Amino acid sequence: MVSEFMLQQTRIETVLSYYDRFLKAFPSLFHLARAPLQRVLRLWAGMGYYARARNLHAAAKIILKNLGGKIPSTKEALLALPGFGPYTAGAVASIAFNQRAAALDGNVKRVLSRLSGISDFISPSSEKKRLENFAGDLVPEGYASEFNQGLMDLGATVCLPARPKCPSCPIKRFCSFPETEKRAEKRPKRNRREEIWAVALIESNGRFLLHRKDGRGLLSGLWQFPTLVTPGKAVSPSGEDGGRQKEVLCKNFRDIFGVKIKFRKTLPSLQHSFTHIQATLIPYLFSLSREQNVPKTILRPPARWVELSGLSGYPVSRAMMKVADLLKKRQGGKSGF
Repeated sequence: MVSEFMLQQTRIETVLSYYDRFLKAFPSLFHLARAPLQRVLRLWAGMGYYARARNLHAAAKIILKNLGGKIPSTKEALLALPGFGPYTAGAVASIAFNQRAAALDGNVKRVLSRLSGISDFISPSSEKKRLENFAGDLVPEGYASEFNQGLMDLGATVCLPARPKCPSCPIKRFCSFPETEKRAEKRPKRNRREEIWAVALIESNGRFLLHRKDGRGLLSGLWQFPTLVTPGKAVSPSGEDGGRQKEVLCKNFRDIFGVKIKFRKTLPSLQHSFTHIQATLIPYLFSLSREQNVPKTILRPPARWVELSGLSGYPVSRAMMKVADLLKKRQGGKSGF
């Protein structure tokens, strides 16, 4: 269950180190269910798609509370749990419990699409349902685990996206792909919406204001530097629009955190890509107004004054770590900013 959640939209090479650390921290479903969500997110930090961590934690709590601590063995029962879509439910049911269920990850879809001639990415939903039914019919009774893992490995090592190794494929005699190899296999271009993230780096005595992003949506539950997100392309920080951004930042953070801040400088912008978002991060360095009493300034929402060396103690996204790395580079060999 843990490996399939981690491998959703993430490569095996990226997952391996996280997987080992995660199981060391949570060696059983009981340990995971009883752990605070913030600890789960901290161990997930940097891998992205944090809804996976929240759903995995929620599923563990439900299994422990309502199902006697036993993970359901059927695809249908697993689909009722948070974070379980058709693929993850099919993978856990078939690989862990050897239940006859299809598990269509990206590699398996490509293999079966080429084998059957049913497109896995440009066809309407009815055609995709045909591919799912085709996959379900192929799974042999009593061998679901080996069969599905074999398909996954075939797609990962032989039936590759750009240069498939057709001559060495064990099922090439059944496949329609070599005869139709010249057919364009073009995925629709992924359009990412552009956003500007104005990041406020509020410094006081070498520490920076960090807060937890509550609510739902992207990066919720993680800790971050106060950030104002607006749609559109990046503007020049030194121009008129950039000046308005700084004014809005000052006002918003005074209203939200109850702090008065003073602008110091703009740092170089950074780029960070999410699945559907291309974010331009513009870090603005601020300091507290002199009349501020630091211990009394942070009342709302959950927020802390943190040294850069202490960020590892919080679940922080990769985007925010890029900003922190920029700050660390500026600190190197300097007494200040």
